[in-house]
This record gives sequence, C-alpha cells and structure tokens, in this order.
Amino acid sequence: MKIIPWAKPDLNSVDRKFLIKSFDSNWISDGYYVKKLESNFANFLKSNNTLTVNNGTSAIHVIYLALNLKIGDEIIFPAYGYMAASNIAIQLGFKPVFVDVNPETFCIDVSKIKKKISKKTKLIVAINTYGNVCDFDEIKKIKKETGIPVLEDAAESLGSTFKNKQSGTFGDFGTFSFQATKTITTGEGGIVTTNRSAKFFSKLKLYRNHGVDKKRYLHLLPGTNFRLTNLQAALGYSQLKRVKLIKKRRKEIFSIYNEIFKNDKNIQLQKFDKNINPLVWTMAICLNNKKKLNRDKLIKSMMKKNIETRNGFYSPNRLKIYNKFRFNDLENSDRISKNIICLPIYNSLSNKEVKYIANNFLKLIN
Repeated sequence: MKIIPWAKPDLNSVDRKFLIKSFDSNWISDGYYVKKLESNFANFLKSNNTLTVNNGTSAIHVIYLALNLKIGDEIIFPAYGYMAASNIAIQLGFKPVFVDVNPETFCIDVSKIKKKISKKTKLIVAINTYGNVCDFDEIKKIKKETGIPVLEDAAESLGSTFKNKQSGTFGDFGTFSFQATKTITTGEGGIVTTNRSAKFFSKLKLYRNHGVDKKRYLHLLPGTNFRLTNLQAALGYSQLKRVKLIKKRRKEIFSIYNEIFKNDKNIQLQKFDKNINPLVWTMAICLNNKKKLNRDKLIKSMMKKNIETRNGFYSPNRLKIYNKFRFNDLENSDRISKNIICLPIYNSLSNKEVKYIANNFLKLIN
C-alpha cells in the first residue's frame, strides 16, 4: 500500500489550462489573473478590499507595516496556533503577549484577553485554528470598549462561516494563506482583506509594492515586495471557481471521521459553536491525558501503517525563541500542544482511505 500523505494539493486539468494561459500571455509577474483573483475573492467574502500577496505571513507583515507599529508595542496572540504572526512581531521588535486558549475550541480564550491588555497594546490577533472561528461577538465587544484593532488570521479557515458570514471578515483585517496544504492553493500565496478606509487600503498596496504607486521608481514610503505572480494567481483563480466542490468533499471527509470517532472516550474532538459552519483544514484530535497516550509514538505507529500524520503546534513556553518572554498561565495551550495529532484531509482522499486511517488510529489508541 502506498503512503497516504497528510496533505495533497487539489490540482486538475482546468488548473493546468489557466496556468498555461498565464504562461502564454507573457505576463508572468503581475497581470490579469492577479486582478481577477482579487475581485473574485472579494465577491466570495462579500468584502470590497482584497489584496493578493506572496504568502500568508506577508499578509500579516504588510498590515503591521501599514499600522506604523513601533518597537516595544504589544500585540496579543493566542498561545496555541501557527506562530507566523508572533514570529514576525518579534522580528520587528514588538512584544508578543500570549493568551491561553479554550481547551475545547483550541482558539483564543476571549474571557482572558482583557487581563492581558496594557497601555502598550496596539493590536489583537485572533487565529481561527484548524478551521474553527473565534468568538468574534465577544472580541468585537473588547474592540469597542478599548479601541484596539483586530487582525483575524484565517489562514486555516477559508470557507468556514460564523452566523453565515465568511471567516476573515470579522476583524479590521483578515489574512488568508494559499500555501500548498491549504484548502485553495497557489503553491505559496495569500490575501489581505480589510474594512478600513480606502486611504489605508492604498497604504497596504504601497507597502506591498516597494512604496511605488503610479509613477515608476518613485518610492512614496519604504515598502517591500510582497507581490503574488500572475502564474500563481491563475491557479488560485481556477481553484476559487470550484470552491463549492472543494468545500463539499472536505466536509464529507470530516463527517466520516466524526461519525467514527464521536463515541471514543480516549480522544477529544475540536468543538465548534452552533453558529459556526466549519471547513476544517485538518482533522485535529487531542489525546486524553488520562490514557497517557504518547502522541509522538502514535505518529510513528501510524506511519508504519503507511499513514502520515502530524503533531500540533508548539506552545510558546516550549519554544526557545520566546524564552525572554514570561509565561505562567498557558496550561491549556501547553497540554494541547503535547497531545494534538492531525489526520489527513484532502479532496482526493477516498472514503475507503478515510475509514482505513480512522480505524487504524482507533486500534492504536484503544
């Protein structure tokens, strides 16, 4: 039996057709498909301001630049989640302030955010981990009370909705990733969306493009190059056209997993609020501490069955690069980071393969 990979991009002949069209146009840097991907994604989100960038991390970076954050400014992050936003923060001299996560949703514990806010807090970053959506009703209340803007990292939640509204549209800014493992891919790539003014959106565009606007080589601010290529955008344009089919298949796979796992007492499945319709990025399962299962050994055992799985993210208290920051209240994040195992979800995965993965997993933990 061939190895079942943890992730696999969903590429087909239609994607190839649009890629060749972009190639043949000779517009391989900027071009038609960049603009079409931006406009079509705006329609998908029902948001007017969308801007393509070369990856999801750059989407976050360009927002930091446009906000004119200063060295020593504090940014609030969830303690469990992919560390792109906090890594960029420490690179730029900002101070990450971590808030523990909800043990059931794996997303930021909103009830603990206000305790971490200080006079130096300039931004709140909420990460929609594994396709869940944060409690933005409560986050919006905090924003209204404090005036602190919110960045919604929706890299893993494209297609998830909260109260029938697309993820990535709840904060002042939303960021998406089109990396190879994501629901829609351009290889590497991303998008920024914002509800800020046209003036602020123009600033984002300047920072994306070396600070140059209409007049060539005239730098209006010290920008950088975060542009997406036309070749990559052609893939994204093609995939977005069939996003409903992509969503449908991923939901079917997720449903099969849930049905098989729902009654097992040795694991904890991620919890979704009744108002959330998730499109999960991966099948994240938290092992039960009482059973004292070893996650890393389990990953190796699954690989012996030709099934690739992945560990969860690391809590910042377990990363040396964050040693200079103090942590004393990240109990949930720390526990989850040691016990999460992620099973494959991708469109070409067959129902038979999903059941093979799930049943082998259950045999190993019981």
